[in-house]
Amino acid sequence: MRSGNSPNNQKELINKLETIQALVGDCLALLMQRRRLVTSTPHRAGHSPVSATPLHFEFNARAYVKRHAKGLSGQEKFVLLLAYLTKGDTNKEVSLGDIKKLWNTMKSKSLLGKLNLAFANRAKDGGWVDSKKRGFYNLHRSWKDVLSNG
Repeated sequence: MRSGNSPNNQKELINKLETIQALVGDCLALLMQRRRLVTSTPHRAGHSPVSATPLHFEFNARAYVKRHAKGLSGQEKFVLLLAYLTKGDTNKEVSLGDIKKLWNTMKSKSLLGKLNLAFANRAKDGGWVDSKKRGFYNLHRSWKDVLSNG
């Protein structure tokens, strides 16, 4: 078997292609958003502002959550917080302990409320996060779907 076709190389290639696909999707979304801003109409009442707001990972955690978590369910907030911790990187794993620690710094009920560990399972059921090893989570490439559910 040639070294270029080993299972590890194929897995790495698939991971890189998925990353490229996610980046292309992000770029297309930004282009569409820019196009909408140029030709935008006033927002309808009841329309969730989350889907139209680009993520700003450079903000501090409280500002990020305050800006993006409004109107999201618990599992969607879990995904949003995981996205903050990974800066949107689907290959980066974060421990549940780190997620809990950051979640618990958001004391205000208006920000996140109480962490329910079922949120992690529901986020996995929704296909937004993966857990390759117990107690560690990474984003699935479809994680941005939580932003369009509003």
